[in-house]
Amino acid sequence: MKHITKLVLLVVLVVFASCQNESTQEIENQQQATLRFDEKGMVVSDGKEDKELTFNERSEDLVTPALTNAKTWGHYGGNNNGGNNGNTDCTPDLLDTGFNTTVNIEVVNKPGTNGYFDVSIDGADVVQAYCSDRLPSLGADDDFIDFTVISSYDSAILAGGAFEDVYTNPQNFDKVNWILNNVDISAGSQYTYGHVQYAIWKLIEGPFDNDFTDFLTPTPGDWNDAVDNALGDEIYDDAVANGEGYTPECGGKVGLLLIPADYDNVQAIMITKDLPQPECNDCIGDVNQITFKWDWHNDYRVRLYQRYENTCYAVKIFDSVVGLNDEMAVSGVNADGTFGDWIYVYVGNCYYTKFKVNCHLNIGPGYKSGVVEVVSGTSTVGGELCEYEAPYNWCWWW
Repeated sequence: MKHITKLVLLVVLVVFASCQNESTQEIENQQQATLRFDEKGMVVSDGKEDKELTFNERSEDLVTPALTNAKTWGHYGGNNNGGNNGNTDCTPDLLDTGFNTTVNIEVVNKPGTNGYFDVSIDGADVVQAYCSDRLPSLGADDDFIDFTVISSYDSAILAGGAFEDVYTNPQNFDKVNWILNNVDISAGSQYTYGHVQYAIWKLIEGPFDNDFTDFLTPTPGDWNDAVDNALGDEIYDDAVANGEGYTPECGGKVGLLLIPADYDNVQAIMITKDLPQPECNDCIGDVNQITFKWDWHNDYRVRLYQRYENTCYAVKIFDSVVGLNDEMAVSGVNADGTFGDWIYVYVGNCYYTKFKVNCHLNIGPGYKSGVVEVVSGTSTVGGELCEYEAPYNWCWWW
């Protein structure tokens, strides 16, 4: 009898351990998958296609929350403004500089390592800085000068303010902040700090003859007027087109202006401040906004669908050709601003995978299914989603 009891316990142990292994292994496989193709060149799916999902004549109409206003078939439901229904409460204080009103500046390098200057503020760590206006100048030997620190959103730089005479076009600092948050100058980018500096000059100074090129490149003299002025103009044009009224969000950057008392003879400069990251939470309620990233080296047409309310009918919420690291941001189009249980991913003409977005899975940034990865998102009750944590591979002994 004892032998039988031991045998039964052993079987139960194996079953429990096996179940835990299978569940965890399935998720690990999703996290490590690559894009695969069958002998006909068709994308191989995760094998979990929803057989009840039904496509009709409306399913290929691209629907966004801004286009939805009624909970009726033919007028897909959704929150009217496409805003965030979550509880994320993160409004950065754009006027808080984080410094004393007056700081002392030492110019360490000109040109800087990835900026027009490297400067030390109050003897602390070296940071990169831009010219916030074009004239006058600030040299490598202009050390230990006191500067007043204000935000580039401070009304003191506008008409009637204490620094109204410093800048020709202070109203354009919203566009400068758009550049700081949207133009990549990291290694490998087509843009450099010099192109950003050129665009800042053009926004704040107005049209100018670019005859100060020595410090726009790490090695003075490397600036190519024909090529580099054109790249600077690209940034300027993008900022004018997209930066009107721009304000950075939590997790972004804000420009801080450092203005000398003798600003007629000493140049004002600009540094950047990192804004606080939004607080995150577990997925609570339902996901209502989510951004995915395409993690594959080739470009493909990707379509995202959800179900219309609690019906079986598919609603298309994204349709575009995406390439490596391109992002796909979507908001739920149900009447309550959610997606329902799933978001379905189609690559080319084929079903590829799906994401559970009803918070039964604690989804968050870093979660992957195949070559599609979650970058960010919000839930209706929890707000900003925290980083995804893969389940631990438990071994149960009871």
